[in-house]
Amino acid sequence: MEIERFDERTAAFYEWLVKLRVFDWAYSAAAKAVAKVAKPGGRVLEIGPGTGALMKRLEAAGYRVVGVDISPPMLKYARKRGAGDPLAGASFALPLRGAAFDAAVALFTLHHWGPHGPSADEVKRALRPGAYFVAIEVDKARMPLVGSHGCTQRCLEEVLSDFDVVVERRFPLLVAYAKTR
Repeated sequence: MEIERFDERTAAFYEWLVKLRVFDWAYSAAAKAVAKVAKPGGRVLEIGPGTGALMKRLEAAGYRVVGVDISPPMLKYARKRGAGDPLAGASFALPLRGAAFDAAVALFTLHHWGPHGPSADEVKRALRPGAYFVAIEVDKARMPLVGSHGCTQRCLEEVLSDFDVVVERRFPLLVAYAKTR
């Protein structure tokens, strides 16, 4: 299985974008989506937190956040930011005990997962019964220039087929609320 890993140069570029506040709008949308499904004080898992900007925002909102990323350079920036609890690991093999989280979130990372089935199973395993996984991607149907860095509503529904899923279209995003059964 081919795994996309970000090197130091790519991590530095993402950190630069965070400092320029390029994605603040997306972090805000993600934090609001998490707030719809989990109360402050709850444990939130972020899959692919990158440099930790969303983790930091969720932590400031009162959540206890764990972020799992496969890229050591990205985790280095997240640790510098003092964001939550960044851990090395992969979406398809989360280094976490089961039923430990009140919610999970993945912002712009599903398209990096490779085979989605094992990763979706792992997220489901990490969530408490009745908890939500919030998956947010650019709406590829409305923003086709994103190419492989986006998703369609059908794609999200298929990836999250083992959950009860509702997808909201909020241009330019798709926000999937996937509840464990």
